[in-house]
Amino acid sequence: MLGRTQLDELAHGAAAAEWLNQKAIGGQIEEVLVIADPKTLGEMRQHYHTELRSKLAGEIDKTLTGLPIDKIEAAIDAA
Repeated sequence: MLGRTQLDELAHGAAAAEWLNQKAIGGQIEEVLVIADPKTLGEMRQHYHTELRSKLAGEIDKTLTGLPIDKIEAAIDAA
């Protein structure tokens, strides 16, 4: 059973995907790279609209929070 914190994280992932969907459908996104921890990314994928999927440049299933910018840039370059 999922705890409250885990449920909140999944809900945040779903909300982020819905926000991205709106931006993609509205033509405000040309290309997007989604970076999220594996569990959140899995939740987000369940909510992707086909328009958002068509604009995905890629996904990184890693937690990069708190890392120095050079490490984040290296992760993006490797994707």
